Amino acid sequence: MTNDTTPQALTGSDLSNLFKLLYRHKVAKKYWTKLPVLIGWSLLLAPLYWLEKILLLIIPSVPIHPEPIFIIGHWRSGTTYLHYLLAKDKQFGYCSNADAFAPGALLIGRWLTRKVIAWRLPKTRPMDNVKLHVDAPQEEEFAMMLLTPNSAYHGFVFPSELKKMFFTFTLFNTDNVSLINLWRNQYYQFLRKLSYGKKGKRLLLKNPANTTRIKQLTSMFPKARFIYLYRNAEHVKQSTLRMYKALININSLQSFDETALRQQVEILHKAFIKEYENQRSFINPEKIIEIAYDDLIAHPLQTIRRIYETLDIPAFELNKPAFENFIHEQASYKPHQYSHIPG
Repeated sequence: MTNDTTPQALTGSDLSNLFKLLYRHKVAKKYWTKLPVLIGWSLLLAPLYWLEKILLLIIPSVPIHPEPIFIIGHWRSGTTYLHYLLAKDKQFGYCSNADAFAPGALLIGRWLTRKVIAWRLPKTRPMDNVKLHVDAPQEEEFAMMLLTPNSAYHGFVFPSELKKMFFTFTLFNTDNVSLINLWRNQYYQFLRKLSYGKKGKRLLLKNPANTTRIKQLTSMFPKARFIYLYRNAEHVKQSTLRMYKALININSLQSFDETALRQQVEILHKAFIKEYENQRSFINPEKIIEIAYDDLIAHPLQTIRRIYETLDIPAFELNKPAFENFIHEQASYKPHQYSHIPG
């Protein structure tokens, strides 16, 4: 377990969002000493966040590129590696760590927020030792958890409600039209702001939580492209459990039951994959490619070429040297090995 002063995932929250979350969810007494740090950071960033809200009412809107690329797939399926690799193509704009962890100040005070995030950011991710850098790609779901109360990732902070949050905010209940419309508006507004910060570049967005939001995403962006990654189910579940434990240990404001967590990983994985299969038909077959984790790891450059050709993305040859350099840099990285489990 981490100590009580460790900065955690809600650090950098919009102030009103932070108080809303703390009001709605019970914080265990042993974690109360973390609250001054959380509230302090939100207070520090509040002037920038408020100024940016005002700015967005004044400045002309920058259109979101109509053909964003969504990298989806269950957690621990190779989505981060692919995101890092494709981000070497400068035609894309992506959500960086600086964007994700100070999402209310994408346009104002960047010099300050980049320094703050760089200071707070660990050198590697807690679950797999992938290197982190302030400008490296990151999931925009972390931005959504800091700006809104409607993210499944709040389950890492309030793990006693993890299963409920994942079902509520990733596997939307189609009868809950008000929540769906609220999420669509909040997500679109963040992408609008991100697009402004990236000067209207085509967005490259990696977010496993979007895997079960395909119906909404294709409605918002009919010309979007999708890259779906898949991996051996048992390896995914073992790796996901490891990830959940690491993120909860660092970020939790509640105690959690490790036995229950293992059961929840099993339930959520099954529901997650089933929902993807149900929603895949909403995507034009010419706008999606499915990639095996093993193929990506064994043949990354050939896999990238196939992605560009299948999804009609230009400039593969132009970016080939940058892809090759990154692949070479990552050659020494060894992913965690999992024993085979029959069945």
